[in-house]
Amino acid sequence: MLPLKGIRILDFSLAMMAPLSTVMLGDMGAEVIKVERIQGEEIRKGRAAGSDGMYSPEQLQKMRAEDTVIPDNARWMVSNRNKKSMAIDVRKPEGKDIVMKLVKDVDVVVHNFRPGTMDKLGLGYKDMTVVNPKVIYCVVYGFGATGPLAHRIGGDLYAQAMTGMVSQMGGGSVPPTNIPFFLIDHAGAMMTSYAIVLALLHRQRTGEGQEVSLNQTDVGMWLQASQLGEYLVNGKIDEKTGRGGQDVPNGTFQTRDGAIATWFAAGAFWAPFCKAIGLEDLVNDPRFENDKVRRENMDELYAILDPFFLTKTREEWQQIFRKAKLRVDPCLTYQELCAPHPQVVANEGIATINHPIQGAMRVLGVPVKLSKTPGKPQSHPPLLGEHTKEIMTGLGYGAEEISRLEESKVIKSYQEEKEK
Repeated sequence: MLPLKGIRILDFSLAMMAPLSTVMLGDMGAEVIKVERIQGEEIRKGRAAGSDGMYSPEQLQKMRAEDTVIPDNARWMVSNRNKKSMAIDVRKPEGKDIVMKLVKDVDVVVHNFRPGTMDKLGLGYKDMTVVNPKVIYCVVYGFGATGPLAHRIGGDLYAQAMTGMVSQMGGGSVPPTNIPFFLIDHAGAMMTSYAIVLALLHRQRTGEGQEVSLNQTDVGMWLQASQLGEYLVNGKIDEKTGRGGQDVPNGTFQTRDGAIATWFAAGAFWAPFCKAIGLEDLVNDPRFENDKVRRENMDELYAILDPFFLTKTREEWQQIFRKAKLRVDPCLTYQELCAPHPQVVANEGIATINHPIQGAMRVLGVPVKLSKTPGKPQSHPPLLGEHTKEIMTGLGYGAEEISRLEESKVIKSYQEEKEK
């Protein structure tokens, strides 16, 4: 039996960080019901969360019509496998009543709206504890529950900027820049899953539910724990030096057929590195003879090394470094990684699930390996409202009542859309 089998989660979350956390919990057996508005989450169709206000009523009407034929966005599907989709308008009294009936029989509620949003809808923590005192109510914020920035919409790039991460990137001739993938959202999903499991463990021991909160700002700071911790202790901030970090010329080099990375080129490895690559004259060159001057003259050094590394392939450089008892690794492209690479196969890093429209679809596997209760992707990312009728029936609603609620646009099912 999977470790979270029997745990039921009501997921109101949008975008990436919080939805990815419930994907991870679903991989381990939790039942996740995703509550979406009847139009569907904007990211399903590749639009940013909260972007509706940018369009005129005519543009919105046109987009809604197009949404029925536009396939679900890949990034949305990544963040929503293992879930059942229930499309419902929680702003309507009957919609809220349906949600509260669901809350009676769930273990966890997750959302990532700004502070006060769910309270205004009558779906805040205090509201839900009235019907389920043991519920675990997990909220993910951009900047926090309180404070001068709490009201602002969060986002991975905003959190990178806020937490000093961007200020530490770049160096030399490279200006400060953001990390191009959603590092904070991905790490934040892990922290959110961790927080929920801790709250479940506490409830198992004491019978108490509780409110749990995380924010992207805290996550961004923790991702820099070693550097920020050093600054807090002794005020030290590492000098930015670009691709090699503090230890020039550690880092990446372009070869004839792709990039390589080494951390065996600086400090005590400087002389062996130069000898291995056939540039022994650089060892005692006063511009490069120690770490300090190499950092000061790194542009000149890279001007020598970069053309030199282009003369051989990645494999040739690997053999040279291996012979010198040093190390260099290829920088794989996504195509090479997902071919898949033999190590990815050994790790079961990519799995396949069946999607009713996409067919066989490759997805990331489960990074946590449990020997006795291993998790796995459980089901495809749901179509909008795919499970509305199933969930409503489970709550005791009859077919006529479900049809009436569909007609009054309180709920929406995928079957209804398909039949039109």
